Amino acid sequence: MANRVEGTKKELVNCLRNERIIVRHIPRQSNMVQNPKHVLYGGMAENAIRVFVVPRLTSGKYVNVLTNDEKDFLEHTMGLEDNALSIHKREHNFWDDSNPDGIAKVMLKKQDNYLDLSDPNDYIKYKILIANKDWIAPSLKALEDHPKATYQYVIIGEGDETKSAKNNMSNTMMCYKEYGKIEDDVDTLRLIIETLDGRPVASTSKLEFLQTKINDLIQANPKTFLKVVTDKMLPTKVLIRKGVATGVITKKGDYLYLRSDNKPLCEDGEDPTLNIAAKYLNDPKHQSIKFAIETELK
Repeated sequence: MANRVEGTKKELVNCLRNERIIVRHIPRQSNMVQNPKHVLYGGMAENAIRVFVVPRLTSGKYVNVLTNDEKDFLEHTMGLEDNALSIHKREHNFWDDSNPDGIAKVMLKKQDNYLDLSDPNDYIKYKILIANKDWIAPSLKALEDHPKATYQYVIIGEGDETKSAKNNMSNTMMCYKEYGKIEDDVDTLRLIIETLDGRPVASTSKLEFLQTKINDLIQANPKTFLKVVTDKMLPTKVLIRKGVATGVITKKGDYLYLRSDNKPLCEDGEDPTLNIAAKYLNDPKHQSIKFAIETELK
């Protein structure tokens, strides 16, 4: 189809794409169903259908899922009258499920759902799904970078899975490269595990246990592990952790203070949390404090 259609009142821009996308269910594990072969695995029965409609604003009006250019082109190519796709129509509204000639809802099954974006009907369904921002992840990247607990499906474009697998492989390789630099450093391994796992690790934990746990964390989410292990503040955070363990630094709740003079490890107006304390000690003007802590630890 030509990118531009001439001979009409307005120059029309083709919004359709020669692309086929997958709308894939995102399984959610539960304590009741953990077997992937179970018919209810992932929080959805095998034959279940979920329906997504055009969202409404607080005023009750439909969300505009199409741009004006998209409306103009689709009305022309679908042989509809002018403004047939307007959300403001009071009668025979295209987006109302009482209109048999409209597209008001998208039905998705548990198995992969396919949409052809060169087809006007499928393109409209795609735009309806995109408008359901709380339930549909617009891409694999969005799902990985900003996962929402409410996401039920993810839209996968052509080549996205290959790109994602390649990026994960690259991230995993980089993780193990960084891990090789600290694999025998018990204190650093323990802090990384606590940061990612959100739970304290016993000071008596053996190196082999920590190494095994680190491997599990890399496999589970290489991108997040890489972010933590390459944190420039990590060595200083480990230093603070050692200081707390030996009593050089006092911890009151989540706040950190020097034991010698009870001075908070932060600038005026800040709270001496771990991140702020690490930043404080890394500041060149506070190197004498950092060196004093290191000397006491030795």
